[in-house]
Amino acid sequence: MTAKQELGFEISISGRNDGTLEAVYITVRDGMAAKTKEVIEDILLADYDNRGRLVGIEILAPVKISKLTPLVDEKRRKPFRNFVKMQAPQDLVLA
Repeated sequence: MTAKQELGFEISISGRNDGTLEAVYITVRDGMAAKTKEVIEDILLADYDNRGRLVGIEILAPVKISKLTPLVDEKRRKPFRNFVKMQAPQDLVLA
């Protein structure tokens, strides 16, 4: 499943055959990941390009949305938060 918004956010959801969610990846901008930072061990990863800009966020276990928004540029935080609230599975992204 993939969803897009005008600001360029995209969400990809992967799951198992039994319907269990495995991960959510939120693309924040186009580009290739050059570095991955573990924000919360075994739960939240952030990919950055070679200029240090956030490319995407991978969610591997339930996390509060308040842990995601500070990773995004300040001017895009509100639209990002709204996008995630509407598009991300509530099993993995908690309000």
